Amino acid sequence: MRLPIRHVQQNLIFTTHGTVWAVWRVAATNYSHAPAAVKRRRLKALEGLFKALTGEPMLMSLCPQIDPTAVVRAMVDDIDLERAPRYERLGHAVLDQLETMELTGRTDWLALPLPPLSQKDAVLSAFRAARAEVALQLGLMPAVVTDAEVQRRLEQAQRIQAQWPSGVSMRPASEAEILWIYGHSARRGLAEPFLPDGTETPVRGRGRNVAALGEILVAEGGADFTTAPALPANPFTRRFLQVSSEWGDSYQALLALSEMPEAFALPGAAYLQQLDDLAYPVDWTARLVVVPGAKAEPKIRKRARHLKAQAAEYEGDPAGPPAAVARNQADNEEYHERITANRREVEIRAMVTLAVWGDSPQDAMDRAAALASDFGSTDYTFSRPAGEQTSLWQAMLPGCRTPRVMVGYAQILLAKDFAMAMPWCGSQLGDERGGLYGLQVASGGARPVLIDPARGPRENASASMAWLGELGAGKSVGMKTAVYNVLARGHQLGRPGSRGRAVIVDRTTDQEWARFAQACPGTTQLIRIDHTAAVSLDPLRLYVKTSPQVAARFTESFLTLLLGVRPMDLEGVALSEAVQAVLARPEPSMRALMDELTARSAGDTAAHGLARKLAAVARKDLARVVFDETLPVVDTQRADSVVFLVNSLALPKKSELASEHRMQRLEFEKVLGRALMYLIAAVSRETAMRSRDEFAVTVFDECWWLTSSDEGLELLLELVRDGRKRNAAAYVGSHDADDIGPADSEKGAIVRGLIPHRFVFRQTSRTLAARSLEFLGVDTADTDLLDLVTGGLSPLGLPEDQRRARAGECLYRDLAGRIGLMRVLIPMDRAIERVIHTTPTSEQAAA
Repeated sequence: MRLPIRHVQQNLIFTTHGTVWAVWRVAATNYSHAPAAVKRRRLKALEGLFKALTGEPMLMSLCPQIDPTAVVRAMVDDIDLERAPRYERLGHAVLDQLETMELTGRTDWLALPLPPLSQKDAVLSAFRAARAEVALQLGLMPAVVTDAEVQRRLEQAQRIQAQWPSGVSMRPASEAEILWIYGHSARRGLAEPFLPDGTETPVRGRGRNVAALGEILVAEGGADFTTAPALPANPFTRRFLQVSSEWGDSYQALLALSEMPEAFALPGAAYLQQLDDLAYPVDWTARLVVVPGAKAEPKIRKRARHLKAQAAEYEGDPAGPPAAVARNQADNEEYHERITANRREVEIRAMVTLAVWGDSPQDAMDRAAALASDFGSTDYTFSRPAGEQTSLWQAMLPGCRTPRVMVGYAQILLAKDFAMAMPWCGSQLGDERGGLYGLQVASGGARPVLIDPARGPRENASASMAWLGELGAGKSVGMKTAVYNVLARGHQLGRPGSRGRAVIVDRTTDQEWARFAQACPGTTQLIRIDHTAAVSLDPLRLYVKTSPQVAARFTESFLTLLLGVRPMDLEGVALSEAVQAVLARPEPSMRALMDELTARSAGDTAAHGLARKLAAVARKDLARVVFDETLPVVDTQRADSVVFLVNSLALPKKSELASEHRMQRLEFEKVLGRALMYLIAAVSRETAMRSRDEFAVTVFDECWWLTSSDEGLELLLELVRDGRKRNAAAYVGSHDADDIGPADSEKGAIVRGLIPHRFVFRQTSRTLAARSLEFLGVDTADTDLLDLVTGGLSPLGLPEDQRRARAGECLYRDLAGRIGLMRVLIPMDRAIERVIHTTPTSEQAAA
């Protein structure tokens, strides 16, 4: 058979039977894990569009194969590979990895047969198409479609699109995309052409070449075209289609939606969206016949009279009419009330067709049986009519007439009812380019999730990220993978001074972050904070030359935490005055500040008390990193990654920080540790924001130690706020969402709101899971999401091979606000694979 296309130009299809179709590519939106408000907004947008459509539009959703080479190209196209040899090797490793996977996507389309411009135009179009068809059969060159005709039809399509509401984003399809749709239909399951991106240069003079594209062999129930004809296949046992072309034999099984529940509501009614969650790819199309409510209303009245007459037939029966009659009357009355309530309401006759495929006829039929079974419990019935596989296959092609068999499967719905099926709501995550961060499992295959860490500042958005999850759920591995991408992708093309930087605070006893940073691309500087400290973090010495104001602020905040003074008490005022006096001298330092306070002690009791406190602190061995003038001032600008080793510092517990009484009785080691951690965070912030040519991140794992104080929370807030302008970001992780930013704090709420990238890993505690979902931006009362987070993400108790395959599962909210399920991939770098895990019993478990 030949496909019914004779000319394609821009987004127009001129068919062999005289009609002209226009095709648009629709931008899908994530739905399954979206907040309730987003779901309602999408439902209203779809309902508005369907009310605006006229005629017989066709909705399509197809699963293209993804080219592994295109994925790797998106990883490296903006990287200076000469300066990043390890990232180049990573690209080769990723290409080998992806070539072993079934990579699939989902792409959505709207096709609409354009109405005739006039009655004369309809006759002329049919005549021209017939003449071209005859010429083609005779081996002659058919007459081309004139530029004037193309222009008239393009303007008509533009006028029609201009009348649609803007809630559903779409653009005109390209010629290459339209031809891909036809090629995909004939090559499902084979090595099909990869989906174009719509930016291709238009190819002119198609006509005859397009007609040649349609030469394929279609066999109901399969056939061997290389041997002598055999007896016809039994259509009752071989309900599949064999589509043969020069690329091979494609085995497909086609199904039609034959029954729906009598009543339905979200989320169960979103059956078209749920196709994206199956373990195998499914293509679907929906042919619609849109009838204005005013034209449909007389039929409803006629049906009401028929039902009333039907009920009257049972007037003499003591049992009365069957319950179905009364139910049908009630349904018809409700339908009549709804269709007349709004003059824009329409009646939609929806004919839905689905396609699955496999490597063999049995695989295709098994998937079709599984599809029917998957929806059996929801009262959605999908049928495979005997001998009609070819008709259903044609029903999925734009430009084909609606097959007669589909009329019998039409479902009569109002616009909102059909919109509740949630077409065009497939899931997509990540950026168009960037490092391969993970895989989104959907549509029976894997979808690469790319993340460009520096994209946010380039587009006037924040690049900060947050990870939440319990111990062993994958949170630390997720953070390290993101840091690796920053360091490996730092050298940008056309920017000689660019590089990726990471400033990390490592609180682990085995120094896991230090070992990881040393294994990453670039140079590493380790700064040990203990009695053996080799550099000074004295803020007065560190920042006096670059910014005395910064030096004063950091010094006062550090000492108020350390000495337990309030900024506006007499001691706080005395401290501020002494700091300003010291900064006015040639060589300010903490030792000089002690001398200044001692000199003021004679007439100032507050200064006398502060001097004694500082002297007591300076005698501690852990304090030499701030008070020892013989140590050189730290320089954090040379290395690509800077790691502060702080495992020797004792910190107060969260329970101690929550009690004012216990805070006043903290051991000195904990008080000093808390103050030094603030100072380290401040140095990290200044390091990350030093140069706008470099993209730098500050990494705070188990960040409760930072946000537990008002000073630390303010520091994080400044980093998140100013990161966009300074080409920097904060990476924070914890077990509890309140650690990222306390929910009962105004500053905490701002911090949470300014972090766009959010990852939620397994939380077996439903309380912590609910907080994580709230931070993610979804409904905490959604029991399905709660069950997913508490038991569905990297579940515990699985066999070893399954546990490895599902390690790193999480819910991810990307820069665009889309939420989806994905699995983090460890970088294919041998040096990283050896150090990224923290589980002592297995290198494959997530940290």
